[in-house]
Amino acid sequence: MSVWGKLLGGGAGLMLGGPLGAVLGLVVGHGVDKIRKTEATLIDKESKSSNSSQFSSDDKQLAFATGVIVLSAKLAKADGKVSKEEIETFKSVFDFDNKDEETIGEIYNNAKKNSDGYEIYAKQLKIVFGRQEPLYIEFINALYQIAYSDGSLHINEKNMIEEIAKIFEMPKRIVDSIHSGYINSNNDFINIEEDYAVFSCNSNTSDTDLKKAYFKLVKDYHPDNLVSKGLPEEFIRFANERLSKINAAYERIKKSRRK
Repeated sequence: MSVWGKLLGGGAGLMLGGPLGAVLGLVVGHGVDKIRKTEATLIDKESKSSNSSQFSSDDKQLAFATGVIVLSAKLAKADGKVSKEEIETFKSVFDFDNKDEETIGEIYNNAKKNSDGYEIYAKQLKIVFGRQEPLYIEFINALYQIAYSDGSLHINEKNMIEEIAKIFEMPKRIVDSIHSGYINSNNDFINIEEDYAVFSCNSNTSDTDLKKAYFKLVKDYHPDNLVSKGLPEEFIRFANERLSKINAAYERIKKSRRK
């Protein structure tokens, strides 16, 4: 069953409350006033009194999917316009079933009206997932892919992604590592130092330490591991693409070291 089938079939996700709960409530036809309190008040209350373990696996999958849609739409609007490339990239990132397109389109179109208010969604995601860094990496990875879909990274897009990463409490070196993969992907000239940055390493790193960093990434960000933490199955293909980029960067480094 798709992540949206879980919502429409049994009402999963409505216990999230807050801005994400409001979005999901609109999808299933609930009035916003029935499920949403004042956003800032609710987020403040939850951050002090709750932890991620109170949310079910279905709730987490719905939170992830809804969060990606909303933040992707607001990111696409960050440079002042939503391009065709950004919409197509969004569709490729979120490998959804055709029958779910109307639901997803409704959420996306409402969110893309402006880029304001993205912070409150990111803060709620941090509450839902707690210290699940691999899932936040998938979020940031998806946002970079959408931002670069038109060939360049606008300063407003860069600032927005970095602010979301701060809300997720992601170390700068990890955010830089994700970004490095897109710098090489969008240039004809491959900068091997950017490949090293994917592993938070450099040319002075030993073969042994480089291999350890590589295997840690493969283990931490393997799709099966991510699904167990709350990644919807609709994102498995995208997670596999990230693994492919990690493998490609590692192979290029190994080749350069044999020269």
